Amino acid sequence: MTTVPIFVLLGFDLVLFLAAVLVFEKSLRTRDTLLLSILFFCSGMPALVYQIVWQRVLFAIYGVNAESVAVVVSAFMLGLGCGALVGGKLSARFPRHGILLFGVAELGTALFGLFSLRIFHWAATFSAAASLPYTVVLSLVLLIVPTVLMGATLPLLVEHLVRFSGRVGFSVATLYFVNAFGSATACALCASFLLRDLGQTGSVSLAAILNTLVGATAFLYGRSKQTRAAEEAAATPRVAATPAPLSLRGATLIAGASGLIALGFEIAWFRVFSLAASDRAPAFALLLSAYLGGIAAGSFITEKIAGSRNPGTITRIIGLLMLAAGALSVYLPPFVASLMARGIPFLWSAPAFFVTAALIGSVFPLACQLAVSADDRAGRGVSLVYLSNILGSVLGSLGIGFVLMNHFGLRQVSFQLGVAAVICGAIVLFFGQGGFRVPPAWVTVLLLAAVVAVPVASRFYPLLFERLVFGTRPEAGDPFVRVVENRNGVIAVTKGTAVFGGGVYDGNFNIDPTDDVNFVIRPYALSSFVADPKRIFVLGLASGSWAQILANHPRAEWIDVVEINPGYLQLISQYAEVRSLLQNSKVHIHVDDARRWLTAHPQERYDVIVANMSYYWRDHSSHLLSVEFMQLVRAHLNPGGVFFYNTTESDDAIATGLHVFPYGLRVLNFLAVSDSPIVVNEDHWMDVLRQYRIDGAPVFDPANPKSEQTLEAYKSFAETVNQAPVFLGMEYSDSLKARLVHRLIFTEDNMGWEWRSGNVQIPWH
Repeated sequence: MTTVPIFVLLGFDLVLFLAAVLVFEKSLRTRDTLLLSILFFCSGMPALVYQIVWQRVLFAIYGVNAESVAVVVSAFMLGLGCGALVGGKLSARFPRHGILLFGVAELGTALFGLFSLRIFHWAATFSAAASLPYTVVLSLVLLIVPTVLMGATLPLLVEHLVRFSGRVGFSVATLYFVNAFGSATACALCASFLLRDLGQTGSVSLAAILNTLVGATAFLYGRSKQTRAAEEAAATPRVAATPAPLSLRGATLIAGASGLIALGFEIAWFRVFSLAASDRAPAFALLLSAYLGGIAAGSFITEKIAGSRNPGTITRIIGLLMLAAGALSVYLPPFVASLMARGIPFLWSAPAFFVTAALIGSVFPLACQLAVSADDRAGRGVSLVYLSNILGSVLGSLGIGFVLMNHFGLRQVSFQLGVAAVICGAIVLFFGQGGFRVPPAWVTVLLLAAVVAVPVASRFYPLLFERLVFGTRPEAGDPFVRVVENRNGVIAVTKGTAVFGGGVYDGNFNIDPTDDVNFVIRPYALSSFVADPKRIFVLGLASGSWAQILANHPRAEWIDVVEINPGYLQLISQYAEVRSLLQNSKVHIHVDDARRWLTAHPQERYDVIVANMSYYWRDHSSHLLSVEFMQLVRAHLNPGGVFFYNTTESDDAIATGLHVFPYGLRVLNFLAVSDSPIVVNEDHWMDVLRQYRIDGAPVFDPANPKSEQTLEAYKSFAETVNQAPVFLGMEYSDSLKARLVHRLIFTEDNMGWEWRSGNVQIPWH
């Protein structure tokens, strides 16, 4: 996954700032402004490191299902909003101590950050299985202190900087720019090496160190005699600030709408990037880097363009920015797909996302410029506009990511967001100056062009998912026969019945061992080493083929299946091979995060836990392959129970299982692990297979020559356990441990291969 385009965009932001300092903006050359800019840039870096790591930790505790994700993300943003209010009140009460309070906030964030992972893990001991309402409260409690501290910093520094510059627009745009630029840089570093090399603990520790340096520098500088003298000079009576041309209420409405639309863009764009990247962890960080980098550049550039213009022109610029963002946004998903179809890496589309984010991100500082006077209450005014922007983002996360995406597909949501942005832009153009005003003719022409541009984009959406998933492969030209979209993601089925979840191969609708296109020998092999699997737990449903085979095991009595995405249930009902699974009285299907479900049901014990997990390099895959998860599974096994899971051909995943369990058996790319010895019993296996019936028909029909050939092949397969190891065979743990002694052990902290994947070739099967 090339990161060159992202770093080029960050380089543009850097050049922009240096050009402003050295050539265009005299205000930036003062010691105070330059120092504040550097400190706030550095402050933005740990904030995003915390966000990425803390959200991952909380997802591991509360689940990565849509409900938990929405709660955790919203809690994070609500904390920032509360912090904005606190910062605004403090800036109004202590107008000459903004830099000191900023330093205290940074030091407080550093202190929390240093102990944050311990706090979260401590909280997990009694809250991991919490109900959704309880999760909401706990997430807010866990995140409220650091997010309030982080959210307070912008209003505090705005008040401080306004005292020196006398310009609200300049102060907000500059600080917003450097902070977003710092956050964008942190995202790119996380995706490139930070999380890969330092893990969660190391990354958070580094962030805490940076917070400490920023906080200490700000605090010492704020206490210096030079700063006091400068503040006293700046505090001399000045000309009373003229009334703001835009009411604070109007600014908050504009900022709230832009925040909602911007967050909606981010949600839709992440789905596009996730599919194009085959659901790899760095995709979100790189998208966020381009997104924040665009917001940074847009806020800075537009302030320079609009800073000296009259209020009517600035209002018109806000409206035009929203029009342009809406019209451009609907073309971005098919643009990425068109690059993929031409063999061009999807990240080369980042400049287009950068520009669109710049357009919508510019609205907030311009709204502050119009509505906030450059007086001792500037920080308070900015905090209210900032709060509205954050609340709009929260509404976008919940309303769009949690509700809208569950009822509409990516295409519909993209158009809805585009239309919403155009409508908001039109409202600002016609009503933004306190009453109805007809804009100039050229503005009306641009408005009409935006209105036309949105529906025209629909012609580029055919084969969108096919091109995002398959790129240059021939399959990109064949429409998926079925597509299910919901807030959990996108599931698609090819005409050959191959299932793709989140852009990655999930298996086939296939239960027939005589026509084995998906290695179903693996679930059928369970009886070769497990004598009596009465209670079975199945992690993940996908096509339902594995669950169907296990549910019809002659000895099975109770099957719990946990699937995070209910969309698979819709597909299973459409295919005859697996349809009866949904009516099987032995089968109990739960829509939830499997890890969360197991934690919430500590009393449940199983003879076998089966996890046909996806590829080890996928986002959040380490949650199900780590030592910590293995220990959770171990607590749910009956004496002699077996955990049988897909290692997806990762030696490290095998080594991790054998690190926790003393006994193991490799079956192709699956590993069975247990606290009791595992022994292959060929005779017992053959006996069970001959009893297998699905939907009333024998799976291995004695009258079918193919069935007898398959059973003979299975016998040969079982005999490989006593031969030299081969991939298409079985292998005991003694042999595995001998050759995998130096492999990486997956933990929650190092996150396995999620951030180490490099240029992994995404397999078709």
